Amino acid sequence: MLQTLTSYKVSLTTLSPLFIGAGEEQVLSPYSDFVQRGDSLLYIDTGRLREAMQDDQALVEAYVKGVRQFENNRSIFSLEDFITGTLGREVDDFETRIVKIEGSVEKKHIRRFIATGGKPFIPGSSLKGAIRTAILVDWLLNRTEGKQQLDRVREHVENGHWDSLKSMNPEQACFGNIANDALRHLRVSDSEIIDRSNLSVGEMKRVPLPLGGNKQKQKSSNIPQWSEIVGPSAETKFSLSMTTTPDETGFTFLDNQSIDSLFSIINQVSLDSCLRELDELEALNEFRDFFRFYETLEQEIKSLKANEAILRLGGGKTWFDNSIGLSIDSDVFGEEKFLGQYLDLLRIGKIPFPSTRSAIIKDNVPFYPLGWIKLSVEA
Repeated sequence: MLQTLTSYKVSLTTLSPLFIGAGEEQVLSPYSDFVQRGDSLLYIDTGRLREAMQDDQALVEAYVKGVRQFENNRSIFSLEDFITGTLGREVDDFETRIVKIEGSVEKKHIRRFIATGGKPFIPGSSLKGAIRTAILVDWLLNRTEGKQQLDRVREHVENGHWDSLKSMNPEQACFGNIANDALRHLRVSDSEIIDRSNLSVGEMKRVPLPLGGNKQKQKSSNIPQWSEIVGPSAETKFSLSMTTTPDETGFTFLDNQSIDSLFSIINQVSLDSCLRELDELEALNEFRDFFRFYETLEQEIKSLKANEAILRLGGGKTWFDNSIGLSIDSDVFGEEKFLGQYLDLLRIGKIPFPSTRSAIIKDNVPFYPLGWIKLSVEA
């Protein structure tokens, strides 16, 4: 059978800050990579910095000694002071570009956004992974085979069968094994380069929710994860393609090569996630900015055209956005108590769950959730 390919050009706009990490080893160090001046970070060309020291062993030793100096377990080394004092140069001599920052990063490292040649982009794997999760949740909630999977999950939860529950693989039951995975017929490209003017550095932190609706808070780390983020209203594009299949897959969007059908699935799952957040955060004054964001997001999802979708991807999602959680926490699965039993049996957590939210912090308040984007198919 001759395969045909249907391709769509999709515009992508960020609705909230987005973080997709470049890898654990890809970080910016305050000892070599940047200097903060007010609300700006000056990124340093470390190659030029090394060149300025390489012929002078005394300078190298002074730099190494400075980096190793600590007082009360806190580094007292200042890259700016080293450049302007010890080197006798200006920071501007080594600056490669300037990036905006909210707050003071001090001596913290900064996680880098994934980039090619220093220019940020969104990997196709991240986009497809988020799409895949939405399709799986829809399959579990709305397809006969998926509901049967949920029935088996419920049975194992009720009977406390940890081994049986752990060995289940709803994703493979939905899509097939690696060799015949139905979504091999769905291809998603990397996005085009995002203009670097959209990149800034923000303070990401996991913020605890008040327990039981009162003001008592859980213990949580006060250590922020400073990160390069792509801010709201950034725009880029990517390609989404579907190939014909030798046999019907049972997925309407694939069998008919219909992106509108795919977007309908994504939007329903995104709406469920949005409504869950509204329900969880409604009475929490600390998350008032979050709540307002989700109020607006709900209306936007409900007013989308057939060729538009809202999706969540990247770092900072909740467990429910990154798993079958929305299927477990649904009327289709059963009573609310089953969610708690499921979490307890798999040792994932306790209700209320998740007990924290990842947020961009402004003035010590969670201001933005992360990862929401809007997709529009170009005519």
